Amino acid sequence: MYPRSVLLALLIALTPGCKTVDCGDGTTERNGLCVAPSQTVSAARCGMLTELHGDTCVPKFPPTTCDPMTTAEELDPSTGVTTCVGTGGGGCSARLACPVGTGGKQTICGQIYDFETGQPFAAPSATGAQCGTGVTFGPCALGFQLRDAGNLSTQLTTGPVYIDDCGRFRIPDVGQPATAPLIALNVDDIGQPGPMGLANPAGVAVAAMANGASRDVEAFVVKPSTIAGWSGPMLMGGIFALVFHSKLTGTDLASGVTMTRNGVPGDVAHTFYFGATAANRTTLDSNARATGVNGTAFYTITTPVATDMYSGTGALPSGCNWEAHLAAAVPGVVFIQTFRPTGSTCPP
Repeated sequence: MYPRSVLLALLIALTPGCKTVDCGDGTTERNGLCVAPSQTVSAARCGMLTELHGDTCVPKFPPTTCDPMTTAEELDPSTGVTTCVGTGGGGCSARLACPVGTGGKQTICGQIYDFETGQPFAAPSATGAQCGTGVTFGPCALGFQLRDAGNLSTQLTTGPVYIDDCGRFRIPDVGQPATAPLIALNVDDIGQPGPMGLANPAGVAVAAMANGASRDVEAFVVKPSTIAGWSGPMLMGGIFALVFHSKLTGTDLASGVTMTRNGVPGDVAHTFYFGATAANRTTLDSNARATGVNGTAFYTITTPVATDMYSGTGALPSGCNWEAHLAAAVPGVVFIQTFRPTGSTCPP
C-alpha cells in the first residue's frame, strides 16, 4: 500500500489542465514552449519564391534591378510592381520608358496620332531617332504646350521634351495646375503655330498626377486639309471631338455610340458624326446619329458650362458604361477627348 502523500502527488500529475510550464511576462505557452505572442509556430506555408522569417513571409531573392544602360524602371503605384522598360531598339513599336515624376512633378508619355487616319504620326522610314532642330515635316516639326485646364492663360513648366521620328513623346517634370485637376496638352507647329502651318492646334486633357506618370497618352495632329473637309462644325468657336475606344486598353474604336451631354443625346444642331463605314475622319454624314467605325463624334459648344459632363450611350454590354468627362471649347482649337468603357463587364 502506497502512502497517502504519494497517491496525492500522482493524482495531481495526471490531472488534465494543469500547466507544466510557467511563462514569464511578455510570452505565452504554446505546445509546451514559451514564445512571443506574435510568433508563428504552426506549419504555415508561404507563397511561391518566399519563405517564413519569424512571422513574416519574405522574398527568397533580392528585388529585380533594371539595367540602367538599356532599361528604365516604371513603378505602378496601384500594384507596387516595377517593370523594366527598354530604352533602345524595337523601332516605332517599342514603348518609351516613362518614370514617375518626383518633387511634386509629373511625367507624361505617349504617341502622336494623325487625327484623320487614326494612325501613328511618324516620319517616312522612321527609326526611333530623337528629333533634332530645323525639321519642317513629320512629328519633328511639332511641339507641345501644357497649360492649366482651368486657366488656359497659365502655361505649366516642364523639363526637356523628348520627341522622336516615330511620333513618340516624353514630357518630364511637368508642373501641376493650380485651378483644375486637368492638364491641357496642346500640339502645334514649332515654326508656324496656328491654323496655317503643318497642323491646326489640337488639345487633349491629361489628369494631373503629382509624383506620378501618365502613360500611353494619345495626342493628335490635325492637318488643315483634314478640317477643310468638315462641313458643319465651326472651328472659329472651337470643336470638341469625342473618340470612343471599345476596350479598356488599346486603340480599337467603337461604332454605334451616341454622344451625350449631361446624360442626354446631343441635339442635331450641335452634334456631328462620320459615315458608318468611314475609317478616315474626313467627311461628315448629316444623316448619321451614332459613331461609325472611326468611333468619333463632334459637338460644337456654343454655351460652355464648366460642370457639363460628356459621355456616350450604346455599343456596350449590360453593366458597362462609358466614361464621363468635362469638355472645352477653345476658339481655333480642335479639343479631343478619348472615352473608354468602365465597369466589371467591359471588354478588356
